[in-house]
Amino acid sequence: LVQMGYRRDAMNLQANVSDDDAIIVPAGIWHNIINKGNVPLKLYSIYAPPQHPHGTIHKTKAEAIAAEHDH
Repeated sequence: LVQMGYRRDAMNLQANVSDDDAIIVPAGIWHNIINKGNVPLKLYSIYAPPQHPHGTIHKTKAEAIAAEHDH
């Protein structure tokens, strides 16, 4: 499930996504991805300008959130 909106507390757009789908998030839009399936979700992010050092991998959303202050 992808959620998007202009505010973190008002992500009004919700859409189901599945294997091989691409999600484009416009600049300045709050967004969240929720794995509703029974298998681990693999997510590849491409964005500019880069915010993370080359090769950065976060195994969980919690790891990504914890690392935000470093970038």
